Order: sequence, then structure tokens, then C-alpha cells
Amino acid sequence: MSAQPRHGIGTRTLRGVFWAYGSFVGGRLTTLVATAILARLLVPRDFGLVALALIFMTLLESVSDLGVSQALVVADKEQELERAETVFVWNTLLGAVLSGVTAACGPLAAAFFNQPRLGWMVPVLGLRFFLRSLGATHYALAQKWIDFRPRTIAELADAVVRGLTGVGLAVAGLGAWSLVLGYVVGTIALSAVVWMLVPWRPHLTPKREHLSQLLRFGGTLTGIDVLSAIQSQTDYVFIGRVLGAADLGLYTLGFNLPSLLIGNLTVVAGRVLFPAFAAVDRRRLPEAFQLSVRYMLMFALPISAGLAVLAHPLIVGIFGEKWRASVEPMQILTIYDVVYAIGIPAGTVLKSVGRAGVLLVLAVPRTLILIAAIAILVHQGINAVAAAVAAVTAIFAVIGFALTMNLLRLGPRELWTAGWPALLATGGMVAVLIPIEQAISAPVPAILVGVPSGAAVYLGLLAAFARDALFELRDIAFPPVAPAESQGAREPDLVA
Repeated sequence: MSAQPRHGIGTRTLRGVFWAYGSFVGGRLTTLVATAILARLLVPRDFGLVALALIFMTLLESVSDLGVSQALVVADKEQELERAETVFVWNTLLGAVLSGVTAACGPLAAAFFNQPRLGWMVPVLGLRFFLRSLGATHYALAQKWIDFRPRTIAELADAVVRGLTGVGLAVAGLGAWSLVLGYVVGTIALSAVVWMLVPWRPHLTPKREHLSQLLRFGGTLTGIDVLSAIQSQTDYVFIGRVLGAADLGLYTLGFNLPSLLIGNLTVVAGRVLFPAFAAVDRRRLPEAFQLSVRYMLMFALPISAGLAVLAHPLIVGIFGEKWRASVEPMQILTIYDVVYAIGIPAGTVLKSVGRAGVLLVLAVPRTLILIAAIAILVHQGINAVAAAVAAVTAIFAVIGFALTMNLLRLGPRELWTAGWPALLATGGMVAVLIPIEQAISAPVPAILVGVPSGAAVYLGLLAAFARDALFELRDIAFPPVAPAESQGAREPDLVA
């Protein structure tokens, strides 16, 4: 019989995190390779122009379905397929509307940022709303079923097709348009694959009463998503408006590696933990929360520390010398990503127990303070903006985490128990990486020596401090073969 985690989240749930994160990173590594090639074919201004166009996309994506897809995730099993019909029709209609709204925003974006090419780029990128809406319901059903294989294969298809398209068009000399058209073609591939892999087909039989119920649940989450989108784009808006497209391109690239490895961990964890926490027995939720924090720290801390120490060789070695100015923003933004990652279990608990209003209450002052801080510091350059983003995120992540700990009646001792092995192992890894980075001046050799050395030290120390956790991870990722008499039995999703 395969090993079961002891703290309230079943093996199937945690294996979902592993499978999803592994596939998600596979797709993002494909994106990284394509970005590295594009960074050598294009200039920072090209990346900055597309980042400006994506600002409007991100803001509108926060209301792309008004939370009905998330409401479908927590719907009763008996009603999920019936409600999926309503969700599909709603998503498709709203996706078409948002594509039209985005097209209308093109001239406004061009005038606001004084970049005439945005007048066409924004409408073309806006096609992604309708294309993505066609597979959004399939996405939500896969999340509800904690079956992340279809989603992650679709995301891998998106990354591969987008990367190949972008590189091909860049070689042909299309500049920033190679990035824009790559996004659109990749979205087509994503929706097509998720349709093929999720065994559900719409019959176009929506019910008005279902929509009102779904919107009531999704309303609060949409408010949170809107504020989150504003927070995530405020730095881009100010940098693009005040400092220009070239500086925004450098800043954007500084986000890439932390977002690839840490930010994507938060996306995957939130997707998997939301249905898992919603289903777990409330009495076991504190233990489930501790377990999720334990593994989040084990992944996020070493990755963020390694990126911070090896930022210079990674940026220069992968993207080229012209991106050197992205090194310091990347080092600062690793703080943002790791703090955000650690806060994901806390926010997910609050959503799963119906306390999403707490997140909304926190999001309002956080948004206002962030806007004020960036407005004051933007003239000091992209490093100052990165510091403002990291500091404000850290402060409110700590507040949200403390509120969740209080809700679950957990204290500092339980938090220390969950986190001390990862903290000590990460400290030992950093002590080894700093001399390597200082001793090897050439970027590529520094990467080739530093990455495996840091990983070996971290895993070795973690094995010494938390061997049981490593064995548990091994059994989740590579489950032992079940005895003959128990084969065919359905593994429980959650420990009762």
C-alpha cells in the first residue's frame, strides 16, 4: 500500500502538485529557451512594447469570467456537469466581449504610452480572450477533479508552439510582432489540447439560476483578482509611462527567472490546494496547512536564494551582456516571489473556508500603498520600483499569514516545525554558492559549477535535517507498486 501523508492532504492531491509543477516548469523551461533566443535576436525595447500591450490584457483577465470558473470548482459533484453548461456559455460570451473591449483600448494604449505600434498590438493580443474562453470550462473541471495532466499538457503545447512561432518570426525580422503573434498562436494550441484531453463536451443548455449562484460566489474572488491585477501591473504602468519601453524590457526580463521557477510554483500550488482544502475535514485543516507550508518552503526558499546569488551569471550567460541591467531587479524580485509563494497556502485556506472577504479587505490598502510607493520611487529607476514591490508584498503577506495562523489556532512553534529544515538547508547552500560566484567570473562556468553544487548541498542538508520529508516526497512522486491484493482499489483523495 502506498504511503499516505500524515497531515490531511492525500497522496493524490500532493502528487497533483508534483505532476502539475513538473509539467508546468517543463513548459516554462521551453519558454525560457525561446526567451533566451529571442533576447539575442530582439532588443529590450521590443520586450518592453509587448509588456505594455499585456498590461491591458492582464487587467481585463481579472474579470475574464467574473469568478464563475472558480465557483464551478467548489460546486457539488451532483451539479458540476449541469453547471458547467452555464459556465461554458458565460465564458464564451464574455470572452468575445473582452476581445472587443481590448480592440477598442488599442488607440488609448498607444496614446497613453506614446507608442503608436500599440494601436495594433493590443487588439491582436485581445483575440486571446475569446480563444482562451473556449477551454476555460474544461480547465475548471480538470481542477475540480484534481486531474492536472490535461491542463499541464495544454500549457506545454502553448509554450512550445508560442516559442517556435516567436523564434521563427523573429528570425524573419518581425521584431516585437514575433512575440505578439506567438502569444496568439500558443493560445490556440492550448485551447485545442485541453478540449482533446478533458472528456466533457458542452450542449449549450445554460440555466439562469445557476449563473446567479455562480456569480454570487465568484464576485468576491473577482474583486480580489481585479486588485491583484492592478498590483501586478502598477510597476509596469509607471515604468512604461515614466522611464520608457527599454527600461520596462529590462525590468520585465528581471522578472522572468523568479517567475519561471517560484511564481509558477504559486500558480500550481494555488490551483491544486484550492479544491483540496475545500474538501478536507475542517478539523484536519491546520495539519493540512502545515504540510503545504512545509513543502512550499522546501521548494521556494532554495530556488529564490540560488537565483539571488547567481543572478549575474544567469542573466548574462542566458540572455546576453545587453541585459546586465536586469541583474539587480531580479535579485530584489526574488524576495517578492518567495514571499508571495509562502503566502499562497494562507490565502487558499481563507478562500476554501469562505473567508475570501478577508483577502479583499487586505487587498485594498495593499493596492493603494503599492501605487503610492511606486509613484514616489519610479524616478529613482527600476531597482527602486522592484524594492517597493518586494517590500509591500512582504508586509501584507506576513499580515495574511498571521491571520490564517490565528484562524487555524496555530502558533510560532508549529510554523517553526514546518520550516526549520528548509531554512537551515538553504543557509548552508548559500554559504557554498557565494564563494563559487565570486571565484568564477565567466558566467557559463559559474552556472555549470554553482547550480549542481548548490543543489547537492541543499539536498544533502535536507536529508540530514528532514529525511522523513524526502522519503515522503519520493513516495508521492514515485509511488511504490501496490501489493497484488490491493491493486484496483481507488486511492482515497483525502485523509479523513
